[in-house]
Amino acid sequence: MKFDLRQLERQAAAIERFMTKAPREVGQLAVREFVGNFKRQSFQDEAGAEHAWPSRKVRRYRRKSGKGSSRLRLTAAGRDDRGRALLVDSGKLRRSIRMEAVDKESVTVATDSEYAQAHNEGHRYDNRTLPQRQFMGESKRLNTEVISYLKSGVDAILNAK
Repeated sequence: MKFDLRQLERQAAAIERFMTKAPREVGQLAVREFVGNFKRQSFQDEAGAEHAWPSRKVRRYRRKSGKGSSRLRLTAAGRDDRGRALLVDSGKLRRSIRMEAVDKESVTVATDSEYAQAHNEGHRYDNRTLPQRQFMGESKRLNTEVISYLKSGVDAILNAK
């Protein structure tokens, strides 16, 4: 078997260049995945299980006033929430997900929203519970995308003539 040392050196240099760009690309994949969870209204954990977000517990209907009426009418809160996605009112939380720090070996994806952690992890306050609606964290879908990106990038370099 014959090796072309110059070609190996070129490939090694190309892989090194690719890997210095990889954290930024991986960060963009993560941001896209976490924002996508708002559209899916769910989160996929590390094991691949999809966890749908719990629905709102807003009292949406009340009895219509009148003698013996059993008809229900939408409350003002119910009318406001009709057709609106969970965790999306102004879109501020979803827009706040971004890459915070990128270096040669890692990327940090974060949000600066003051209520992000309470929604992502769930929160208990004043005898009330805000249910967990996780949108950021370890995800099998994200891990698969990252591995695919890295593998295809290195394969492209090694298979280039």
